[in-house]
Amino acid sequence: MAAANSAALSSAVADAMALLRARRRQRILLWSFVPVLLVAVLWVATSRSPAAQEVQEFLHWSQAQTIVDAQEAVNPHGVWSHEFTVPAGALDVSVSGEFTASPGNARHSNSRVTESGKDHDNGIETYVLTNSAFVVWSGGYSTETLYQSGSTARDVINAPLPPGAGVYDLVFSNRASERAKTVHATVLLRYKSGWPNAVLRVKERLWNWIGL
Repeated sequence: MAAANSAALSSAVADAMALLRARRRQRILLWSFVPVLLVAVLWVATSRSPAAQEVQEFLHWSQAQTIVDAQEAVNPHGVWSHEFTVPAGALDVSVSGEFTASPGNARHSNSRVTESGKDHDNGIETYVLTNSAFVVWSGGYSTETLYQSGSTARDVINAPLPPGAGVYDLVFSNRASERAKTVHATVLLRYKSGWPNAVLRVKERLWNWIGL
């Protein structure tokens, strides 16, 4: 009888120890997973990679608003402008997209052709300006720009903007040309809002603290 009780007790102790070891392994796996999860959340909240931005937009952490997605004929010495607003509390703000320019209708413009027969007046100048700077620029004066492409027939825009609320203008300028241009542009305003802002602030403070 005593031997049976001892065997039962030993079996119960062994079962209890096995259960404790299993729970300990589960805790180790859980605590090993937490840092990986935190790193993944930080990457999703702060990265500008296309994959991260898709996740951010799916979770409504990152906002993407269309500034322009259209084609427009820009007259000689003319401009094509688009005003847009960044809301209060926005962080990691940027303007991104692409544009192309091609010669417009030659009947309404003076074509510049070189001796080789090639036309080099195919470009458009693109700017991102604050609204106040746009007023100054529209008056014919030089001013500070947040993005400036130079005269080009094609370019990719990736212009960071200051955090927080603001009113800006995206401008396609044909001022320097005597011929019309046809411009096709797809440009978005991107920014982060909601709780990822707190993650971004922590990241910025950490980067400032270590001098990056």
